[in-house]
Amino acid sequence: MQVKKYRAATMAAAMEMVKKELGTEALIIETREVKKKGIARWFSAPIVEVTAALEEETKEIIKPQNVAASKDPYPSSTSNPVSEIALLKEMIDDLRKETALQSLKNDGKETGSIEPLSTIRSKLTNTGMSVEAADSILMELIYQGVDLRSAQSIDVGIRQALKKVIKVGVPKQNKKPYIIFLVGTTGVGKTTTLGKLAAKYHLVNNLKVGLITIDTYRIAAVEQLKTYAEIINIPIEVAFSPEDYAKSLKRYVDMDIILVDTAGRSQNNLIQVGEIHDFLADEKPDEMHLVINATTKLEDCSSILAAFLPLGVTHIIYSKADETLSHGTLLDIMQMSNLPISYIANGQRVPEDLVLAEVDNIVEMILEG
Repeated sequence: MQVKKYRAATMAAAMEMVKKELGTEALIIETREVKKKGIARWFSAPIVEVTAALEEETKEIIKPQNVAASKDPYPSSTSNPVSEIALLKEMIDDLRKETALQSLKNDGKETGSIEPLSTIRSKLTNTGMSVEAADSILMELIYQGVDLRSAQSIDVGIRQALKKVIKVGVPKQNKKPYIIFLVGTTGVGKTTTLGKLAAKYHLVNNLKVGLITIDTYRIAAVEQLKTYAEIINIPIEVAFSPEDYAKSLKRYVDMDIILVDTAGRSQNNLIQVGEIHDFLADEKPDEMHLVINATTKLEDCSSILAAFLPLGVTHIIYSKADETLSHGTLLDIMQMSNLPISYIANGQRVPEDLVLAEVDNIVEMILEG
């Protein structure tokens, strides 16, 4: 298949060029106006660019008579209209991506946007997201043909682009007992979040909940969790070793939910992070939530994910959301981890300040702060 671009002063002239070179069987893929570059663009009208394609004829291949059992390893797409359509769609897709990339390089000048793409990029990065994440949204805007001359269209387009990549929710708890681990670095609010989850499951969902803490490095953390357990009226076990943990699981065999608190570990100390593996040997948790503080710097988020994901993390809990108005890093976290956001923790109240993540809410957090 031949694919060529033709430029002329008018559409009629461009179509004549297509007809003359490719013939009347040519397929028009895309037409657009292109402004000339440099000072000349100020004094002249835009020119028309037409992208056309023509399927090349294939010569008949004479095969030996005694190879009926063999198959042609390179079947011609011309024998299958479905393959032709699929190939054409792929080519159009590539052309759109190429156009989007070129528009980013040209800062959107050829699109006649209401404001340069660099301005839109700056507004996105001001939310805290990286330039790479912002450019992925801009690429989607251009690729989907969003009208960049309309501020309303840009806003709607950005929201739709975000919704395409945001993942939220937790799976259905289809076994008993259902084990949930919370992991993360020091000071991110794991113990408080665990207390909120315990209150939610026991007081709101009326489930039998048991707490286990393997965070025996901080006496304050153990006492805090014991206080939560006493207030909520649920049992708690302290496991100093994997053997203690295994015994606790046996004592909790009739529970609906088992929540496990772990010691905070620096992402820079992989040996300490790896110690959690010892508690996973006998029975892996059904969910493992990595708690990330909303105020964590983007570069630190990257190293935290690299350190903890190998443990078998299944979800992200975004904690202390009330301590910042810039939530753009959420997009980077989702793109880097490819994991759903399960909960948003936005205060100290138990259990009120823990909400199930929803796509629309996360979009609003990122764009509005």
